[in-house]
Amino acid sequence: MINYRILGLIGLCAVAAGVFSCGSGQGYTIKGQSDGDGYAVLNIWIPEGESVRDTAVLDNGRFVFTGKVDDVRMGEVLVFNGGPVPQRTFLYVENARLVLRDGKFRGGPNNDFMLDMDKVSASLDTSASDYHMQLKKAMNECFAAHPDVEAAAFMYYIFNRETPLAEYEEGFGKFTSRVQESVLGKNAREEIAARKATMGGIPAPVFSLNGMDGNPVSLESLQGKYLLLDFWASWCRPCRESMPHLKEIYGRYHGKGLEILGVSIDSDALRWKQAVKEDATPWIHVIDETPVRNKPSRVASMYGVHAVPTVFLIAPDGKMIGKMRHDSLDVVIGRYLGE
Repeated sequence: MINYRILGLIGLCAVAAGVFSCGSGQGYTIKGQSDGDGYAVLNIWIPEGESVRDTAVLDNGRFVFTGKVDDVRMGEVLVFNGGPVPQRTFLYVENARLVLRDGKFRGGPNNDFMLDMDKVSASLDTSASDYHMQLKKAMNECFAAHPDVEAAAFMYYIFNRETPLAEYEEGFGKFTSRVQESVLGKNAREEIAARKATMGGIPAPVFSLNGMDGNPVSLESLQGKYLLLDFWASWCRPCRESMPHLKEIYGRYHGKGLEILGVSIDSDALRWKQAVKEDATPWIHVIDETPVRNKPSRVASMYGVHAVPTVFLIAPDGKMIGKMRHDSLDVVIGRYLGE
């Protein structure tokens, strides 16, 4: 069963309040109750990857937050009442009356939508051989039934990352224009843009990142060879386990016109450099930029990379051949460079 509170795993960084619009109209009221004395903290996540934080003292176990947001935001309430860890509950902060009951927030179209999603998920047989297919189908039907709900657009993005582009665009197009342009619709908009930017036959998105020596390496400087663009990280076990195979491919085809550019999404440059040294990978390495804390790396976002390892093949003229599977690299690269 889907529990939408898992979305609360996103990192936090407190910043000054007062970010949101204070125009006329209804704001939000967030209420809940807990045992004991203490205080509650409301974190509202903003697009820049940080959070706006508000605090309320528990009054006979009750807490209340009031305010106003200019668009629906993800957030969480943490209750500190003397226990070893705070009680943490995810919610969508929307201008409505929201009440915490039975471990979930209710009230407002976005939080009520998540309850509907949980019901749909709970109705499915998790032991069925095609459970994941059934789940995706049921979820997409649920999303389509809520075209004017921002949270539905965000969850559409989560559930359809592997959906073909044409089908993906069609599904996202069912949401109202207001929802498509919302903060929570941004991920799906960027997903469509990134997929279009990495389609076969069009110029690969260009970038420049710092290499091992601190000097910039541009994608354009590597034109003239077939380029395997490998997004990876030092902490990613599958990435590290793929390196011996990549070294075999590099040794076989480098002299015939293949280059590999490793793009690390590490936030720790020292660990990145140590991993390159340990793996003894002889190709060009650069490290991606994470300009805003808790947000995806810049170039990885340009290429629509959601997980590592992810590899792309680029032709000598700088045009995309496409995203590759690791288990098909030998066949695909051999097709272009031969034995």
